[in-house]
Amino acid sequence: MMTLFDKISFIGSGNVAYNYCNVLKNNNITPSFVLTRDESKISSIEKSFAIKATADYNDIIDSDLIIIAVKDEAIRDVVLNLTTYKGVLVHTSGTQPSSILDMTPNYGVIYPLQTMTKSNIADFTRLPLLITASSSEVLKKIHTFAKMMSDNVLECTDEDRRNIHLSAVFVCNFINVMLQIGEQILEDKGFKLSLLEHLVRETIDNAFKLGPVKALTGPARRSDFDTIDKHLSLLEKDVEERKIYELLTDYIINKYKNNEEL
Repeated sequence: MMTLFDKISFIGSGNVAYNYCNVLKNNNITPSFVLTRDESKISSIEKSFAIKATADYNDIIDSDLIIIAVKDEAIRDVVLNLTTYKGVLVHTSGTQPSSILDMTPNYGVIYPLQTMTKSNIADFTRLPLLITASSSEVLKKIHTFAKMMSDNVLECTDEDRRNIHLSAVFVCNFINVMLQIGEQILEDKGFKLSLLEHLVRETIDNAFKLGPVKALTGPARRSDFDTIDKHLSLLEKDVEERKIYELLTDYIINKYKNNEEL
């Protein structure tokens, strides 16, 4: 496949870099290097990623595109090693501004709006890729590159991306916490989380079909205080979980009380 970037390198060997490498290879684009700061991991990374790995920035400095896929707090330290870089430099963070890369002339962001693991490779076909760039010229290049991976590429500001990331934390990370709590309650009585699978999938489907406000049901929505009291009694020994239940219940009751049209 034709690409604007003949030599593409990654910095970081975690879940995001692994998924990006896989989608590129699936599109007949083989990255040149994965850079890791830990030389002892080079062999295992090469085996896992099936591309060359290095700990030397000199090996990637002539890349046309470098994709930084490291923890947010490490991005600035990475850039300090790339002050002479002239290609296009992007990071993949949902919260860090694009300007964190401004020690180089051509920079931007390609943020994948998806949770990623190495064991379950993401399908990029419709995966939202949020892009930002330092100039219209760089934005055009990044957009063309991103469109090779996904049909769902969205240009947005750093502020927009931060708010989208915040929204994603609520609907993704916090949902997993709720599932963990539900799983523990079930396991304490000898049941498995799979018991809730149909309910959870139906809930999510309804939220997208009807909107989350109209799809909301349950004792707090009905102001069913008798059931709420029974639940709180069951959580008497689970202090943290009880606090979460009370907080969300109060939020729902007050939200609907103050907004009857909901």
